[in-house]
Amino acid sequence: MDEKSFNILGSIFVVFKNFGGIRLAGIFGAGALIQTDINLILQIVILLIIVIGLVYKKKNKFKIHGELMGIAVILHVISFLAVMSPSFNKNYEYFTTATSELGVQTTWIHAIPGAIAMILGIVLVGAWALRPANIAGCSRRKRLMDITILFWFISLIFGIATYILFYV
Repeated sequence: MDEKSFNILGSIFVVFKNFGGIRLAGIFGAGALIQTDINLILQIVILLIIVIGLVYKKKNKFKIHGELMGIAVILHVISFLAVMSPSFNKNYEYFTTATSELGVQTTWIHAIPGAIAMILGIVLVGAWALRPANIAGCSRRKRLMDITILFWFISLIFGIATYILFYV
């Protein structure tokens, strides 16, 4: 295959030759790997799931709220293990030596609150899953839930900023 770009599946994916192999340029054509673009879309879907979960919480439908938050945490852990962690590990030396670069700084501002939010999310969903009928226990953890959402939202914003800085 030569270096000419061509469209696949109705102009969704751009394929090009890279280091002797074929690499998908992503869904948005911004030069990101396809898994990076899919992860970005997944994070936005997770945001929607969280917002819908918060709506159910306001309606006092705590079981649905817990289930939706559980789905959001599971999807986030999968995306972390499949995309974010391998990417970070592969580029760890760059992220620890080029700390004056804006893209690296946004990556760290994305990664640290994201790791905290993921750990808190696992703890909170795990506590709920052990005793889903215990609304009082969830009420006692409300501040922790609020902090988790705040950290996750900060991570999402800086994750999008990182994507823009590296790929757009």
